[in-house]
Amino acid sequence: MTNPTDTVAIKKPRAGRPKRTAPGDDENRLAANRIFEAALALIDAKGVAEFTIRELATALGVAPAAIYWHVPNRDALLAGAVNLAMRGVADAVPLRGVWQNRLRKLLGAFRAALRAHPKLAPAVASEMSYNASFDEALLERIVGMLEDAGFDGAALVDAFNVVVAAMCGFATLELSSAPVTADWQTACRQHVSAVDKHRYKKLGRHLPALEDNAFLVRWTDGTEKPLDSGFDAWVDVIVLGLERKAANVAGVGSVGTVATLPGQAARAE
Repeated sequence: MTNPTDTVAIKKPRAGRPKRTAPGDDENRLAANRIFEAALALIDAKGVAEFTIRELATALGVAPAAIYWHVPNRDALLAGAVNLAMRGVADAVPLRGVWQNRLRKLLGAFRAALRAHPKLAPAVASEMSYNASFDEALLERIVGMLEDAGFDGAALVDAFNVVVAAMCGFATLELSSAPVTADWQTACRQHVSAVDKHRYKKLGRHLPALEDNAFLVRWTDGTEKPLDSGFDAWVDVIVLGLERKAANVAGVGSVGTVATLPGQAARAE
């Protein structure tokens, strides 16, 4: 993941690109940081689907062709916006200390960063999964905590994938965009209330607690109604599950000397 504060080098023109305008103020204003900050601001305002390079150029006060001399395409702009939004996550995670506590810090910091830019959520999972310009500092912290937990080789790879999926999964699902149709919330409420509680007895028994508080049966998005207790439960499951996996790798019944239990103060450290 490239540092969004770096200035992107100007590339030589390729066939098919618009003719370059005379160098000057445009080029000076289009440092990568400014481009990505403007892109992130537009996404915050309108969402990923409505984000266009033409509007970005207008916000920057340049012609659209000028942007392509610094950022090759829309995908690169989205990647830069994600990098910018997530740039403080690694710094929030200590390099040393009890690995369970560091993992909790990581998951909480990622969610907090995404909650500050909720409309970026649709782009985050794909960027984190396939982005060629990854954040080395963040990966160092993930690998370091897993190494301290006792993982190595193929087991570390599996645990790494669990952590990245855990980091992206809950937060992006919680903040996913609701359908834009005006009557969607009403339709969702009606669908939930129409569940046949005699046919689906277990679902019907717990539906009053689940409705609008759980994935698939909610009509209020995560920005307005955060799923905090669900997130805490998710973190507990991930941490305790990795503890068990690490114990299996080590061939012992427990991991380290610290028991990480739900509600433990370690979550807030």
